Amino acid sequence: MNRKHAKFRVLIPDHIDSPAEIEEQVFGPAAEVIAPKAEFIEEIPEDIWSSCDAILAYDCMRYEKPLLSRLSKCRVIVRAGIGTDNIDLEEARKRDISVCNVPDYCTEEVADHTMAFLLALVRGFPEHAEKVCLGRWERKSELTFRLRGKVFGIIGLGRIGSAVAVRAKALGLKVVFYDPYIRPGYDKVLDAERLDSLEEVAYRGDIISIHTPLTEKTRAMIGPDFFSKVKKGAFLINTARGPIVDITALEQAMKEGLIRACGLDVLSKEPPDDKLQLIKDFRNGAEWLSGRVIITPHSAYHSHEALDEVRLKSAAEAKRVLEGKRPLNCVNLKAQEK
Repeated sequence: MNRKHAKFRVLIPDHIDSPAEIEEQVFGPAAEVIAPKAEFIEEIPEDIWSSCDAILAYDCMRYEKPLLSRLSKCRVIVRAGIGTDNIDLEEARKRDISVCNVPDYCTEEVADHTMAFLLALVRGFPEHAEKVCLGRWERKSELTFRLRGKVFGIIGLGRIGSAVAVRAKALGLKVVFYDPYIRPGYDKVLDAERLDSLEEVAYRGDIISIHTPLTEKTRAMIGPDFFSKVKKGAFLINTARGPIVDITALEQAMKEGLIRACGLDVLSKEPPDDKLQLIKDFRNGAEWLSGRVIITPHSAYHSHEALDEVRLKSAAEAKRVLEGKRPLNCVNLKAQEK
């Protein structure tokens, strides 16, 4: 919607169709909201990039130096989501562009998705459903076991990791976690056991669930070294970011029986192709993977309520910055200190 007297121009490059009614309601007449729902950066005219005061960014585009250099007026980029790995935070800071995110919009959805992976695998749903489709009425599964008393290892005890811990405890699981950034005493709040290293999670966890952001430190963190220390027969769940797990190493760990089953909502390449053997075998229904893998299309965050919430909160965060107020969730804080 064009507003001749609008004070600000807000760009939503991808994901959202025009008219962006939720965002327009948040900004009111103070801003012109442009939502071209582009797939590529080049689809958006240069004058739009250069004239926008704020960007509400989803995950289809990368905000690196070539694009950031074109944002001559932009004061804030709000990642309409949690992860900011598609934005060069340091380059944005140099250009005095605040980068914010919405860290709490899908906490319940991702936590529920994590537990859905666990319950589906532990109860043998993929295997049983596949056999029924083939006309085989077989009730036994090598994957199933009783959850009560098993060790549930969480890597990353932020909002989502904490929500997962609460759900895991309700199922009678013993929760342990590794997160060097969590303040002392938080383990007592959740009645969970703090571990001192990633290796401890590997050799103690019957189920291991990943809830850490993607950084240079966490990229491929779950790789050959981790799998060499893992408790044999563990279940692995990843609803965080795909590149945290080395898929080739995971394939080998599954072939060796170190990892019994896995649930993956995220992959190192999305959508995946058949260059990775594990993905190829999964798609082709390889017998060795039968019932042992569930892959969902980076959909753990999804619900209608969550999508409305992230749109409202990302727009409100951008509005705060444009009005000269301090944002709630700035992830490159130095930009705010100038």
